[in-house]
Amino acid sequence: MRSILCPADTADTLDDRVETALALARAMRGHVSFQIATPFAQMALWEPFGGAALSAQVINEVRAADEQLAKDLDARLANEDVPFDVVLTDQGRVEGVAAAARFTDVFVASLDDPALEEVALGSHCPVLALPRGVPFVVFDKPVLLAWDGGHEAAAAMRAALPLLALASSVHILMVREKEDSFPARDAACYLSRHDIHAEVHEVAKHGAIATTIADKAHELGAGLIVMGVFGKSRLRELLLGGVSRDLLDKSMVPLLLAH
Repeated sequence: MRSILCPADTADTLDDRVETALALARAMRGHVSFQIATPFAQMALWEPFGGAALSAQVINEVRAADEQLAKDLDARLANEDVPFDVVLTDQGRVEGVAAAARFTDVFVASLDDPALEEVALGSHCPVLALPRGVPFVVFDKPVLLAWDGGHEAAAAMRAALPLLALASSVHILMVREKEDSFPARDAACYLSRHDIHAEVHEVAKHGAIATTIADKAHELGAGLIVMGVFGKSRLRELLLGGVSRDLLDKSMVPLLLAH
């Protein structure tokens, strides 16, 4: 987990992401790329009633703001003990992440980022998503793995291995819904081969699964929840709700997501 991608913008959650990316890079001896993404091509589309001239003016203003943000980041991080670069791209957030994901181990995002779902689904890259005001800078707290036996949960578990190795304890929580899923003990066996010895908690479904996960994380004092995202049909998740949707909306603990 040494190649870290972090979006840079003017949102008030930027500090959470910067602090997290830097702390993660220190812990993993990694490198952070801060990406400033603005889809100028879309802004340049012809508009009626003189809109083309207006678009050119707006593009110049936004480009100047992006360049200033890059300079500010360079100055802010110049004395940090972490290798980094600042990259400007003429793509949107989702497209920019997708292009960079080939060489990225983890993408640091904010839970209230409107592009978070598209990034998690389309980038093929694990996403470390932060609640507002909750940077992930301490890595020796307990970690909770939300396990449902699906491919997404397994992908999240594998992506989280470097963080699980730093945790004071690892807990696998399985809220049993179906009998044909791979049991949590199989996940524990896999982790043991990486010298990570996890405690398994299997409970019957009672109420909302997302609430059960959040309550268990609080009980354990977990600093991170690891989970697969949108294991069912995304449309079904949006229409009926689901574990992914509920935790993305309500979690007060950082989430490591994989799809």
